[in-house]
Amino acid sequence: MGAERGQNVANAAGPPAAAAEPLCWICKQNKADSGEHKTKRSDLLAVLGKPTQAEPFYYHDLHKANRPVGSLDAKILKSPVRICAYCNNTRTQPHDRAWEAMSDRLRSRRLAVGQWVRCNRVFGSFTKREMLKVHLFFLKLFGCMIAEAKANGHDVPIDLDFFSSAIMSGRPHGEVHLEFGKHDGIIGRSDLHCWTTDPGKSVLAAWLYELDTIAVSVIYSQAGRFEHRRDLWHPRSGTNTKRFRIADFMYSKRTDEEMSGSNAVQQ
Repeated sequence: MGAERGQNVANAAGPPAAAAEPLCWICKQNKADSGEHKTKRSDLLAVLGKPTQAEPFYYHDLHKANRPVGSLDAKILKSPVRICAYCNNTRTQPHDRAWEAMSDRLRSRRLAVGQWVRCNRVFGSFTKREMLKVHLFFLKLFGCMIAEAKANGHDVPIDLDFFSSAIMSGRPHGEVHLEFGKHDGIIGRSDLHCWTTDPGKSVLAAWLYELDTIAVSVIYSQAGRFEHRRDLWHPRSGTNTKRFRIADFMYSKRTDEEMSGSNAVQQ
């Protein structure tokens, strides 16, 4: 009886208030109304060309294969977690353009696994500034993936506030590193994988941005908890701010035994 009376009072007061619209996770001020591409639109255009309804390309994921895509602006190509139009189109546009330039230059080169590439061979002018923008570009994608995972109920023990602060201030995230490598034809991105060590509860997370002949491994490594790797690039790395080494991401050419060994090492 008490519950029924409570319900009647609520109805008499009017309809329940609508849920607040989500805010952009970057600026935390504006309405989240703009979709960020999972794979950068200019990358898709450069590698796949422009699809049409008559000549689409096909999208595959763990849920369904061979979904036709007739436009580079199709909803399926964008992250379900939105950011605001200002952050997407204005604040982070210089970061997008820096990666667009680096992507084009890396794909146009004949890269060899193990090769060291000097950053000033990618950006001849303002090298340090442009490489920082590349770092910030991948922070945006990484942040969208973390926000999506948390929205889907996954326990991801990574604080999104530090990603927001880095993008808003134009400064690097101290725990996110990049590894550039040679790839074997897949276009898209992997799932986000997150590990917590036991004992210690140290957090390590990674995902792979795949673009035909090149790929970028984006790695979150909790500060002070893991040994520094010389093959990872970071804007403030003591050894590798000016160059990076080409990694081997050509998984389709590896044997089952090699892949099994690789997985064991990663875990």
